[in-house]
Amino acid sequence: MKKSPLMLIPVNIAKKLSKPLYPIAIKIPISNLDENLESAGIKMQDFEYKALVLVNVFFTWILFFILLFLLSYTFKGDSVLKSLQNGFVSSLGILVLFAYALISYPKISANKRSEQIDKSLVFAIRDLQLQVSSGVPLYNGLVNVSHAGYGTVSDEFKTVTQKIKTGTPVHVALEKMAISTKSNFLKRTVWQLVNSIKSGSSLRSALKLIVKDLTSDQKSKIKDYAHELNLWNLIYMLFAVAVPTIGAVMLIILSSFAGLGISKGSFIAFIGICFIIQYIIIGFIRARRPIVQF
Repeated sequence: MKKSPLMLIPVNIAKKLSKPLYPIAIKIPISNLDENLESAGIKMQDFEYKALVLVNVFFTWILFFILLFLLSYTFKGDSVLKSLQNGFVSSLGILVLFAYALISYPKISANKRSEQIDKSLVFAIRDLQLQVSSGVPLYNGLVNVSHAGYGTVSDEFKTVTQKIKTGTPVHVALEKMAISTKSNFLKRTVWQLVNSIKSGSSLRSALKLIVKDLTSDQKSKIKDYAHELNLWNLIYMLFAVAVPTIGAVMLIILSSFAGLGISKGSFIAFIGICFIIQYIIIGFIRARRPIVQF
């Protein structure tokens, strides 16, 4: 299992400690956790993961409780009772944040895995198309793609080929991959492939059409992003140039003539807020950028 960066206890130890908590974990409702675990490639039942979260959250809470108690008692000079209260209340807030972060980890990991799939999918399907067009059977083509170094896409196809090896029909293994993945591109690709297998139509033509559709979709996403970028560039320039300049001049005028008494701290805070807004806009633009490669 891939370990969350926030997990304090190693997985192999946490698994042993969490077994008595399985009955409690089963009763904790977390929507779509099993799907997110599968999509993230975390081979674990949802109740097992919830039990791991409980163990890690408990030990993290104990650690921060002791740390905050010592800080309050040693540095602030509070009484033992008050230090215990401060440590308990503060560590409860940290407990909630850690629990939320660990529960959200499978979903975040699944979405990142989806992004990595979208990055290399066109190359992988093109490779598969060339192999099928050359007379290579579909299963052999899937095996070759799984070893071709296409990152997460190769890992997905490797899982499919392993299921086929154990006797699962090709279309059933592909259907399972389509259901478990968070990548819309891969979902659509696999369903088109499955429909071609079931209907007995030409896989070569189907793969050619899939590559064409994927390429067209990615080009469309790039065009949409380019149009959207014009607006965000304008907003960014507004907060990078216009607002700081005009705002600074207005603050100086108001301070000098209107007698508002704008302090040096207020002026620095205004400039700082402008920088923070610029940083948020840059982060948002980066997040909106489509993950495509040609």
